[in-house]
Amino acid sequence: MQQHINRVCLRLLTLGCLSLAAVVLFPTTGLSAEESGGAAALSEILPGKPWPERRKEVERRWLELLGDFPTEITELRPEMNEVAREDGITRYHVSFQAEADDRVTAWLLVPDAAREKPTPAIICIHSTTFGSGKDGTIGISGRRPIDPPRDPRIGVAYGLELARHGFVTLSIDLLTDGERIRPGDRIMDTRRFYVEHPEWSIVGKNTWDIMRSVDFLQTLDFVDHKHIGCTGWSLGGHTALFAAAFDPRITATISNGGVLDWYRHADAWSRTPKPSWEPWKEGDPVGHSKELHRRFGFYPNSGPYIYIKKFRPYIDDQSKTIPVDFDSLMVMVAPRSLMIISSEQEFYRHKIFPKCLETFPIYVNWHDAEGLPSAMKARQERIGYAATLEYYETQHKMKPERMPGMLSELGAGDCFSWFSFPGGHSYPGVARRLTFAWYDRWLGRTLE
Repeated sequence: MQQHINRVCLRLLTLGCLSLAAVVLFPTTGLSAEESGGAAALSEILPGKPWPERRKEVERRWLELLGDFPTEITELRPEMNEVAREDGITRYHVSFQAEADDRVTAWLLVPDAAREKPTPAIICIHSTTFGSGKDGTIGISGRRPIDPPRDPRIGVAYGLELARHGFVTLSIDLLTDGERIRPGDRIMDTRRFYVEHPEWSIVGKNTWDIMRSVDFLQTLDFVDHKHIGCTGWSLGGHTALFAAAFDPRITATISNGGVLDWYRHADAWSRTPKPSWEPWKEGDPVGHSKELHRRFGFYPNSGPYIYIKKFRPYIDDQSKTIPVDFDSLMVMVAPRSLMIISSEQEFYRHKIFPKCLETFPIYVNWHDAEGLPSAMKARQERIGYAATLEYYETQHKMKPERMPGMLSELGAGDCFSWFSFPGGHSYPGVARRLTFAWYDRWLGRTLE
């Protein structure tokens, strides 16, 4: 297999498709138990079995942690109200049912050009905020609703920038932030959610809400229903990867600055609120963390954000093997396009590089299988495929029917990539420009 990877990487380098492919010319050995924080290595999950069978096992292990998605799909009942028009973009406030008793709230930005023909759309997921939620993603507030927009160089307003670039964008509020802070609750307090959904997880809930966001976008006649992307920074980048792994309708994904590693030395993945699981109520002590005040300049009265309740046993007993790691989440996206972006320090701290090396062979050696997306069909549906056929037929007398066989040798190797940048936790211009190019390529907006 390694020789095959080497051949494909050399071909990709020759074609200029993958600038980092040379790294994979060195054999991968898999993450050790120490490197993976005691998580099961991807190579250990049903070794020797065909990928579709291994993928089902990976998905099963993740769902055992996250909890199952709802079996009852409620009617969307969308509401869409125009709020403003500025610089060729119309902003709508929208909402739709995620569950029978819960609605997703969002900003929908529609460029004027999207009215001319169906346009690819991108779901934009906000980072951790303290009440502003989706507002920060389109650049109308800071971390709190009362704060001014953050410095554009940080790159938080990707929902707005991607709309200016020509995409329809849907920037949603995650549960416990923005408009989805329930009356009487604190920001980022998931305890009430776990009282109501003791077998689920907030990660699973956020993933479900994004799946419902895809449902909503596919009701809009100005959206290209086959080309829907997903992106986010920080908490949003972490969440985007989960969404892409579980919703095959998401065509292209960029995860920027998301934590893609287990931390068992701290309880961040599965906090146990004290003194109980009861939600916060008026009169309970407010936030007083000096560390958060030092970082943000105020005392955020936020609650305990409990990512995955069922992960707690792996914190309490650190000798237990975690059944999955984040490379297994990455490969669930295959063969659809996925880019992992982070700062250099995060690239090291979250052990992203070895996870990418574990993921890449699945993409390179991709073979279409029943029940999974087709890498070849995706190439044929992208803008530019007709130009490819025309060029090689006229210039090199190459029959169009030869092209699928030739391109199938790439597998899905150029559909997966990673990128790091110097600096702190942010979404700087160099990463945003790469984002535009990645989505132009894989969502088929333009090749100009």
